[in-house]
Amino acid sequence: MPTVQTKPLFFEQTFPRTRAALLGRPAVPEQKTVKKRTTTKLPAWLLPIVNVFLSGLIGLSILIGSILVVPGVYYFFFPADIVKMEPPEVESPLGGEYTTEQTIENKEEYKYTPEYDETLPDGNWISIPLIGVKTELRPTEKPEEALEKGVWWVPDFGKAGDTELPMIVAAHRFGWQWWWQSDYWKYNSFYLLPEVQPGDRVEIISDHRKWEYEIYAGEEGQDITDYDADLILYTCKYLQSPVRHFRYARLIDPTANTQQ
Repeated sequence: MPTVQTKPLFFEQTFPRTRAALLGRPAVPEQKTVKKRTTTKLPAWLLPIVNVFLSGLIGLSILIGSILVVPGVYYFFFPADIVKMEPPEVESPLGGEYTTEQTIENKEEYKYTPEYDETLPDGNWISIPLIGVKTELRPTEKPEEALEKGVWWVPDFGKAGDTELPMIVAAHRFGWQWWWQSDYWKYNSFYLLPEVQPGDRVEIISDHRKWEYEIYAGEEGQDITDYDADLILYTCKYLQSPVRHFRYARLIDPTANTQQ
């Protein structure tokens, strides 16, 4: 007899697993191809090197984190003491003694205006010959805008040549990473300000006139203590701490002995 082919029932086509379960036969699971993971093992001789490298990387991270965090935390609980600079016993090469305090009357008596010099640059500049600083002063309301490029001139205090209010300027010591890709830091930062000593000269150029100042004192601390100075310079001591290096200078008249 010829074999009669019958079509599968509708529900068998639609629900094959359900029909198999109804007939008591286990459903045949679909075959899936499982890809085996291939792992690459490091050579035995390379493992110690990798471990040493990772340990060094972790140690370096901890060290950098300590440098950035520890000083700030320490000085938060233990404020820094004021450490004053000891001036030399000899007299100032510009006249007078370093310990002589200037009164307002004495300052006004020797106030002068330098001659106009068209060869001087436009704008406002500071020069500290001893440490090679020569950069533009930026009197911005937001300090970070000026400090990102160099020296900030505090706008609420004195101007070049003022004797009633001190002229205050500040700059970073360490700056940003791109500072160190060239000699930019030498001319635009106060990294070497701690090397400035009493008797050293600072020049301020403004409106094509040059005023000269003499450093007479300095200290380490957290706050300015001598607002009688004509010029105050400061920078940070550490990368992250409230301790600052301060230098105090007085305005001089190169044509006269203004320090008597």
